[in-house]
Amino acid sequence: MIKSRVLLNAFILLTILLFTASSAFSQQLQTPRLSPAAVTSQKVGMSEITINYSRPGVKGRPVWGELVPYGFTTFAFGNGKPAPWRAGANENTTITFTDDVEIEGNPLPAGTYGFFIVVEKDKDWTLIFSKDHGSWGSFFYEADNDALRITAKPEKSEFTEWLEYGFDSNTPTSTRVYMKWENVKIGFQCEFDVYEIALNSIRTQLKSLPGFSWQGWNQAAFYCLQNNINLDEAEQWCLKSISMNENANNRNLLGYLVMGQGRMDEALKIFRENLDKFPNNWNIVDSYGEALNNAGDTEKSIEYYKKAYEMAPANQKQRIEGILAKLEE
Repeated sequence: MIKSRVLLNAFILLTILLFTASSAFSQQLQTPRLSPAAVTSQKVGMSEITINYSRPGVKGRPVWGELVPYGFTTFAFGNGKPAPWRAGANENTTITFTDDVEIEGNPLPAGTYGFFIVVEKDKDWTLIFSKDHGSWGSFFYEADNDALRITAKPEKSEFTEWLEYGFDSNTPTSTRVYMKWENVKIGFQCEFDVYEIALNSIRTQLKSLPGFSWQGWNQAAFYCLQNNINLDEAEQWCLKSISMNENANNRNLLGYLVMGQGRMDEALKIFRENLDKFPNNWNIVDSYGEALNNAGDTEKSIEYYKKAYEMAPANQKQRIEGILAKLEE
């Protein structure tokens, strides 16, 4: 085992020296790699995770503890310090987060990181996110450059010939990154503050072209209403939209934003004003019926829902019928 590692280190050193010497005299040919390059990415809200790596194959070889040694390895080439596995082949495996993220509950700033794994026998493995992402492999690994270390438990999986990174267990705010190879799979949970990231992006966008139209401010306010977040600022965005172009859309949205903050009397007043301004808009009538119901005025709510039913397009009538059926029970 020791002899094979010495031979492997010597082969790596010789290959690099030959490459360096020959490159001084000629442009290198592009030929297919034994471990092909790959990239995979996943969106979580407005954030994105991107992994760049190379995919070694099992090719009938024993992997864990053999092809990939347990613990740290000291190579003949590099800085001569113990190094973890580069979590792939060829260049450094890298992982990029476009926004700040929590890895298994641990904060990690946005950026690109070298990704390394310390493989252990019958123990949890250590996953390393290094600020040094530009080096070749892990030959120049420095522990002082670690941005984050976590431990994770490897699990048995179906046989995977070519090393693979991917994503599973997706939610609107999180995803799990996994690596699987041979019969082992290991991963870690990534969580983003999706709403805060979105709001910061919206504020920035409203300083650009979207901020020159009433639709941009209206869309920003509607996003907040949809997710029941940031309703006070959303109300101001909606008022900005109204000041640029008052219409049934943003006036109705204003009523819902005020109602969402629990200011029921004020909301009823806005919905009533909307009805005076846009008496022939079925959606305005429908929304007034909803507001009356939320205020506890069932009788008047039924009256306006019936008016909305008569005015509504065909694809809305069944929904309104259902509401009226419940109100009239």
